[in-house]
Order: sequence, then C-alpha cells, then structure tokens
Amino acid sequence: MGLQVNFSAHAKELQDAYQAVLSDTNPTNWLVYSYEKGTNDLKVQDTGDGGLEELFDEFSDGKIQYAFARVIDPNTQLQKYVFIGWCGTGVPESRKAFFNSHLNDVSKFFKSFHVQIQARDEADVEPELIMKRVAESSGAKYSVHKEQQRAMPRVVPVGSVYKKTEIPDIASMQKEAMKKESMPAPVGTNYRPVQTAPKPLNQRWGAGSTGLSDGAAKVRAEREQAEQEARERETAMQKERDAQARQASVEQERRAKEQEQLEQQRLAEDQRQREQQQQEEERRRAQEQQDARHRQEEDQRRAEEEQQAERQRQEAQRRQEEAERQRQQEEEAERQQQEAERQQLEAERQQQEAERQHQEAERQREEERLAAQHQAAATVPTSNVQGQSAVVLFGYDAGEANELSLAEGQVVINIEQVDEGWWFGTTEDGQQQGLFPANYVQLIEASEAPAVVPEPPAAVVHDQPETTQDLGQTAVALYDYDAGEENEISFREHDTITHIEFASDDWWQGVGPDGKSVGLFPANYVELHQ
Repeated sequence: MGLQVNFSAHAKELQDAYQAVLSDTNPTNWLVYSYEKGTNDLKVQDTGDGGLEELFDEFSDGKIQYAFARVIDPNTQLQKYVFIGWCGTGVPESRKAFFNSHLNDVSKFFKSFHVQIQARDEADVEPELIMKRVAESSGAKYSVHKEQQRAMPRVVPVGSVYKKTEIPDIASMQKEAMKKESMPAPVGTNYRPVQTAPKPLNQRWGAGSTGLSDGAAKVRAEREQAEQEARERETAMQKERDAQARQASVEQERRAKEQEQLEQQRLAEDQRQREQQQQEEERRRAQEQQDARHRQEEDQRRAEEEQQAERQRQEAQRRQEEAERQRQQEEEAERQQQEAERQQLEAERQQQEAERQHQEAERQREEERLAAQHQAAATVPTSNVQGQSAVVLFGYDAGEANELSLAEGQVVINIEQVDEGWWFGTTEDGQQQGLFPANYVQLIEASEAPAVVPEPPAAVVHDQPETTQDLGQTAVALYDYDAGEENEISFREHDTITHIEFASDDWWQGVGPDGKSVGLFPANYVELHQ
C-alpha cells in the first residue's frame, strides 16, 4: 500500500459524482469520499440532494472522509462550493499521520471551491456554522441582492427603414368634428395642444369667396395639426424607446459591473483561499519538518541512551570479567604461593633432614672417634689421657642433639678444639659429651687439673640409649589429624611428636609417633611440652 492517496481505482465514479454536484441541472448537491478498507484507494461513499442537513449525518467518528457540497450564498444568492476534510477523533494515529498530505491532494482534485473546512467532530460540520462561513467568505453584504427583481419593460426594437407618416382622412375627421362640439381628446400622455397661427383677415374685396377660403384653411390647419400630433407621438415614442434603451444599457452596465465586482470578489476569495491553503500547507510542512526534527532528535537521544546503556553494560561486564580474572589470578597466585610454601617447607624439611642425618653421621663418627680415644686412653698413664680441661664460666643449654649443656662451675675434660669458636668435650663424670661454645669456658692448666680415674671401656657413651634430650622439642596431639599431602604426617589424639621445627606460624615440622615419618602438621592441633 502506497503512502499517497489513490484516485485511479475508482476514477470514473469519483469524477461523475463531482460533476453532478457542479452541475446546475442536477439535483445532487453533496458528495462524500472515503477509503477502501485497508488501502489508500479513494471511493464514493455516498451522494445526495438534501443539502447540509443530510450531509451532516454522513460523517463517522472512526473515518477519514472528504465532502464537497453546493450551497446558495445568503448574501449574493449565488452558488458557492464548500470542501470539508473530516478526520474523526477515533481514527488510529497511524492513519492520522497521512491526513494533511492526503487533504492537500484531494483539495487539488476538486480544483476550485469557496470555503474549506477541516473538521474533527460534529460541532465543526453544523449546517449553521458552514453557512456562516459561506456568508463571511462573500465579503461585503449588499442589500440590493435581497430585493425582488423588478420586471423590466419590453424594449421594442427601432426599425431601420423609414416609414412615412400616413395622412389622416380629412373628410372623416371633419364629419367626426361636426358631431362633437368639444375639442378632440388629447392623444397619449405626451399630447400638447397645438398653437395654431392667427387666422388671416378676410379680404375686404373678396367677400363673395370667404366661405370657401375658410373651409380650405380649416382643413389645412387640421391636417397640419394631425401631422404635428403624429410627429409628436413619434418623437415621444422615440424618446421612450431611447429612455428604455438607455435604462437597459444602464441596467446592463450595472449588472456587468456587479458581475465584475462579484468576479473580482470571487477571484479575491479564491486568491485568499489559495493563500490560506498555501499558508496552511507551509504551516503543515513546517510542522512536519518540526515533527521530523523532533522525531530525529528523539531517535538520536534514544540511540545515544541505548549506546550509553550498552557502554555501561559492556563496562560492567568488563569490570566483572576483570574482577573474575583478578580473583582467578589471586586464587592462582595464592595456590602457587601455597604450593611454593609447601615446596619450600618440603625443601627446608629435606634440607633439615639432610643436615640432621649429616649431623647424626658426624655425631656417630665423633662418638666412634671418642670411643676409640677412650679405648686408647685406657692403655696409657693417667697423666696422658686427661687432655685439656676447662671450667664453665657461664651456663649453656644445648640447642642441638650433638651439643653439650653446661652449668656454671662445671669442669669439662678431654677438650678438642675442633673449630675456632666451638670445642668438643666430655663432662667430668663421663656421661655426656658434645660441642659447646669456646667462650663459655676457661682452660685449666695441667698442674691445676685434678687426677681423673680412667673409665672402663664398657662405659662407652654410644653404647648407651639416647636420653630425652635427643628428642628435641616435643608436643602432644590434641586432635586427630590425617595427612592431606605426601609431605605431611598423621597422628591421633595424645600421640607425641618429636624433633619439632617451627617452619612457619601455622605449620610445624616434626617426627611422627612411629619415630620414622617426618613431615608437616598444623600447629593448632598440638600442645608443646614445657
């Protein structure tokens, strides 16, 4: 369906109805056009000869209709044409949008009319209102048009050939004159008595012929009078004909002038209506342009809002994705850190285990060496086996299993200066031996050292079981714990964990209850022994 109004679908019916309203001989004085359902094809809805009162009932609230009517101007008594564009209040908005453009096209189809009305409800098409608009469109209200037309006298055409005035019958006239003593009645309204010339004096010498002369003179006078009257009648008739001709000419000129004035008024009205239509068309176009600008601005604003919303949605999604990536990265970093910590703890544990094993091996070798020395000392004199001795200046608690705890005033014998800062020695009773810091003791000269009774070989230290000091830091389990990793140890409530090393605040390392497994365990699951 095109957007423009279509006149071609029912062109003949539209044109026939229009010509019927224009025709003076056709009683049809109004028509109504409407659309085919669902299209822009214009059709004839109805026609009639009942005037504006009948046309009033044809308009429907839910339709767009176009009416054309022929009325009589109450001022000029001339025919006027009225064009009505009807757009009911119940018309859908989608159809109302095309009303103005279609109205312009239909007005061009009707070509010429005196009054145009745009109507939306019944108040706009009241017959009284329409006739008021028609009366106002005719301009000045001349009272002459309300008077009855006067009958004009018939104008007798003036003959073009001269006709001689007939001479009246003198004899018959004399007979009639002799019968009447009074003067003859005047002829017509224009009769004027003829002033005859004074009678001539009788000849004094011709008295015998006086009777004959008087009779001839009288006849001649009557003939002249009749001719004069005929001429006067002819003159009067000619004057009357001239007056009638002049009056007809004046009337014709008045009518022509009035017709010219009416034509000028009609042209002026047509020009005014064209200008009004042009102004309305310009206003309509300006309104359409303004509406188009408003729609464009609204569409642009809506597009900008949608773009802004899309940008915000994308930004929120990007932030969410960034937060998710950051969370995953943090989790991955935390997992890697925990893994690194576990690996570091495992490495430290392995290193500590290696160091412990190395120290244990060193201790065993040292014990074997000391045992060999003790065994050799049993075969030599006492003065040669004592070696260097020292008195303890400060108390010292062993920090490792291969160290020797010292008490102030204690005597350490068989001292070997294995390192610049650390010496190796045996307690005076021979029960303990190990490393101790050299600056915690003071060597005793040989003359000052008391004699020491050599110990029997059976009392070698490495053949005795380890004391509780060799277990290092210990703790008792408060709860059951099952290892979650290979580098962890398991234990049950009340089990004892030995050789504890504090790898971190939350995780410690130690030897399990079986005395073999070494690994990590949670610090809050145990309680240290005091």
